[in-house]
Amino acid sequence: MYDAEFADAYDAIYQAHKDYRAEADVIRGLVLDRCPHATTLLDLGCGTGSHLVHLAEQFDVVGVDLSAAMVEHARAKLPDVPIHCGDMRDVALDREFDAVCSMYSSVGYLPGLAGLRAAAENMVRHLSPKGVLVVEPWILAEHWNGGELVTATFEHNGVVVSRMGRWKTVKARSVVEMHYLVSDAEGDNIRYFTDRQSLGLYTKAEYEAAFADAGCPVEYVEGGGHAARGLFVGTRPL
Repeated sequence: MYDAEFADAYDAIYQAHKDYRAEADVIRGLVLDRCPHATTLLDLGCGTGSHLVHLAEQFDVVGVDLSAAMVEHARAKLPDVPIHCGDMRDVALDREFDAVCSMYSSVGYLPGLAGLRAAAENMVRHLSPKGVLVVEPWILAEHWNGGELVTATFEHNGVVVSRMGRWKTVKARSVVEMHYLVSDAEGDNIRYFTDRQSLGLYTKAEYEAAFADAGCPVEYVEGGGHAARGLFVGTRPL
């Protein structure tokens, strides 16, 4: 998942159909509404850094991602921002932040409910008292349709990406082997690769319990995030 081959195509796919600035504005609004003097923000599962590009306009930001290839792309975009390669379950930055976010369903890739709970605990460990937590879940278990065939074509800076795959339900996880065709900007070369993804299906109650037990109760804000998956938002008590 998210190896060098996929990371090279990632921005061509997602810059074409995600509005990173708008999503960053939502995060900014949620944080400043609850913590008006917030100045620092940690993004866990930052990918290639596209949210951080915009969040850095408001906050002193730090990013973490599990994929070394994604981290490499993020560092190229944000040479003055600390971007660490690490696991959101146990990365230790030895500091607290006024805000911690985890977007685009990064928590879905965690291996099971125990992994989600470990990540929730680590997020809260990095959150200052009265700091704000913003987490975008994968599709809630109660909203999951069981899987379907998906196809799409994207274009960004001349690079064209076409993908196809069928999502399936396997032991309380949503799983897909996605097939990709990627052209270069000139259209002279086309490469093919597959990427297997497996994301956990957790209920709204399971997310809420994980964060509450970690010490930061959250509320579910409908309609936020990618494809209106909603956001879990909470403030760490004093």
